[in-house]
Amino acid sequence: MSPRHVSERDLRLFLVLDALLDHRSVTQAASALGLTQSAISHSLRALRRRFGDPLLVRVGNTLCPTPRALALRPGLSLGLSELERVLGQEPTFDPAHSTRCFSLATPDYPQFTVLPELFGRIRREAPGLDFQVRPIGQGLAEDLASGSLDLVLAGAEVEQQLALDRALMRVRVISEPFRCVVRRGHPALAAPLDLDAYTTLPHLLVSTGGDRTGIVDIALAAVGQRRRVAMTVPSFPAAIWMVAASDLIATLPKAITDRASRHDVEVREPPILLPPSDAYLWWHPRFQHDPGHSWWRQTLSNALGGSTLQEPTCQTNHLDEA
Repeated sequence: MSPRHVSERDLRLFLVLDALLDHRSVTQAASALGLTQSAISHSLRALRRRFGDPLLVRVGNTLCPTPRALALRPGLSLGLSELERVLGQEPTFDPAHSTRCFSLATPDYPQFTVLPELFGRIRREAPGLDFQVRPIGQGLAEDLASGSLDLVLAGAEVEQQLALDRALMRVRVISEPFRCVVRRGHPALAAPLDLDAYTTLPHLLVSTGGDRTGIVDIALAAVGQRRRVAMTVPSFPAAIWMVAASDLIATLPKAITDRASRHDVEVREPPILLPPSDAYLWWHPRFQHDPGHSWWRQTLSNALGGSTLQEPTCQTNHLDEA
């Protein structure tokens, strides 16, 4: 076991540093901690020796932090917050009065299925909250660990592609069937869409990771069949538009096809048994007990059709690309 480098005295000094960075005043820091100004000044001298840096310097009537102090602040705040939680002093979260910014990485289709209505409601009920929605890409696991990203919402296929299985929490929040989409007036609609007709048609695949195979190809291979993937696109809305203007067929999650009626397309049942299209929320265990983070996870789960979040796991069962 490696030796510990944090002493009880260090913990007292860190509390003083945190108060000084908050108040930028020896007098106010002393009042906040219930200490004398002399004790605060003595601790500041000890902190300067500890880090080999002045940490706070006087500019007029204010103590201004040095670059070293600013670099220490995120880790210091996180460590003290976690210590507060361990000691049973849990912070509370009131979305109606919070000004916190929450973030989410997700493919494009939740952005035109469930997120618009969700964010519209949140803007009415919690107008001080801000949100950042970003695409799926590299570095998600690192961003979740650092706290620069709160949640990832995506299919299980990104788990291996983006190393999301590394010490992360995961829970399934979507499980829905697939449907087939072709343009209205397509010759294939003249007869039932059987397996022979299905495999003869040129297919469009939505691939967020660049692969040219997905759930459909696995299911077809199991019955000795294959299809031709004539086009791949990274966007679900683009898939609908491409199908509406071509002879392609696409096999998409039901949430997408339910919103395709405004386009010149027809929806049919797949002629082959497919596993459901599953999507998951991922987050770092550091934030499992943070009240605001918990609210954000539960709010997304409710909007996606869930209720109380089930126990998170780290198991991979399905691919989501079809």
